[in-house]
Amino acid sequence: MKLYLKLGAMVAVLIILLTVWVPNMIVDSALAKGVESTIGGISVKDLEGGDIENALQEAINIWRDAPVSVEGANITISLDPKLFVFDVDSSIAEYHSLTDKSWFAFWKQEQAVHIPLHVEVDDQVKKQLESTGVWEVDATLNAIITQISYLKSHKINATVSDTQLIEADRLALSIEKIPANAIGVDKLTNMLNDSIILPEVPFSYLTTIEEKYDEANSEAINFVASMLYHAALQTEYEISERHSQEERPNYLQQGLDARVNRALDKDLQFVNRSDQSNKLKLTVEGDSLKVELLAQKKEKEITVRVSKDKIIQPRVIIRYSKDLPVGSEKVIQKGQEGVRVEVYRSILENGNSTEELVSRDYYPPVNKIIVKSSRQPAVPENSSEKVGTSDSSDPDLNMDLDGDGLPDIQSENETSSNKAVKTNKDTSTDTNTSKNPNDPEIVYGYYDKGGNFVQTSP
Repeated sequence: MKLYLKLGAMVAVLIILLTVWVPNMIVDSALAKGVESTIGGISVKDLEGGDIENALQEAINIWRDAPVSVEGANITISLDPKLFVFDVDSSIAEYHSLTDKSWFAFWKQEQAVHIPLHVEVDDQVKKQLESTGVWEVDATLNAIITQISYLKSHKINATVSDTQLIEADRLALSIEKIPANAIGVDKLTNMLNDSIILPEVPFSYLTTIEEKYDEANSEAINFVASMLYHAALQTEYEISERHSQEERPNYLQQGLDARVNRALDKDLQFVNRSDQSNKLKLTVEGDSLKVELLAQKKEKEITVRVSKDKIIQPRVIIRYSKDLPVGSEKVIQKGQEGVRVEVYRSILENGNSTEELVSRDYYPPVNKIIVKSSRQPAVPENSSEKVGTSDSSDPDLNMDLDGDGLPDIQSENETSSNKAVKTNKDTSTDTNTSKNPNDPEIVYGYYDKGGNFVQTSP
C-alpha cells in the first residue's frame, strides 16, 4: 500500500514538473528563434561558417568606398580607409566563444551578442592626428576605432584640446572699415573665426566658406579675402593662389586686395611654412573688421612694402551732344590714373634680412569723359565769316559711321579744342628726368594680355 502511495506521489510531482517545464521550453524555443546577434553591426543570424565571413567582408568592402573624415576646431583631415585593417577571423572566433554551447548545456537559452570588429590602425593615422597640434590624439584615436569597429558613419568628431596655448603671440593684424555695400561679412567671419592654420597644409578660402558662400555678395567675399591676404602677407606663408581685383578698392592699398569667384574657379590659397600651428581670429568691432593671425611664439619680423613703378595717366575722351546749350560742356566721368604696383615682403631672422617680390599687379586708368554741345552759334546770312571748315548743310559731313550718335567729322574749332586739352596735360615722359629717380614713371598706355606695356599718346 505504501508503495502505491509513493508511486502516486512521484507521478504527481512529475506531472507538475512537466506542466512548468514544457511551456518554458516552448517559450525559450520561440525566443531563441528571435535572437539576432551582430558582429560590427552586421547581423549574423542564421549564418554559419563561411557565410559569416562573406557577410562581414562584403560590408567592410562597401564601407571602404569613402574616406574617413575627422573634424574639430575648424580642422578637417581625411583618412584613407586602407589605413584600417579588419581582422575578420579574430572577430568570428570571439563571436563563437560567446555563443557556442557545451553539449551538457543544451537546456540553456541562446543569448544575443553584439561585438565589434577587430581593427588594427596604421601608425600614419596617429601622425596625422598629431599634426593638427590642437587635438587630443589618444582620445580622438579611440573615438575613431570605436566608430569604425561598428562600420558607422565616416564622419568623426575629434577631441579638441585647449587652443588658447597658440594665442600667446600675434603674427599679423589687419583692420579696415567694412564697405557699405558688403552684405554677409558677419556670416563669413563666423565661418573663418578660430580656424587653425596647420603647418604644410594648404588653406583654401573658398573651401572654408563653402557653406556661407551664397549668403554673402561679391563685395563681402572679396573684402574678407583681401583682409586674409593682407594678414597672410605679414607671415612667412607661401601664397599659392591669389587674384587681383584689377580696380582700386576703397580699402587697403592697391596690391593688397584679392578677388575670389567660385564660378570662375578663382580662390585664395596659402600654406603655413612654419613649424607651428596658427590660429585665425576675425572679429567685427563697430563698423570695422579685425583679422589676426596668432601663434604660440613669434620667431621672425616680417614687413610688407608696396611700390608703384609706373603710373598710367588717363585719357580725355570728348563726346558731343545736341542736348547741351551752345558752348557748354559736362564731365560725366572723372578720370583716375592707372598704376602698376609691386608688393615686397621682408623677413628678418637672426639679424639677417631678405626681401622677396610677392606680386606685380596692374590697375588700368579710368578715362575722363567730357560731353560738349554740338550746337554751333547762329551766323548772319550776309556774314562772310566761316565757322569751322565743315559745312553742316552737307549731309555727308554729318554722317555717323561709328554709331556713337554724333557726327564723325569734327569742326576746326572742335579739333583745336581737343589739341588744347592735350597741350594742357603733361604728356611727355621726358619730364620725369628732373624728378627723383625713385619716383614712378608717368606715361600713357596700357598692358596687353601678355603683360607688355603699350605706350600711347594721350
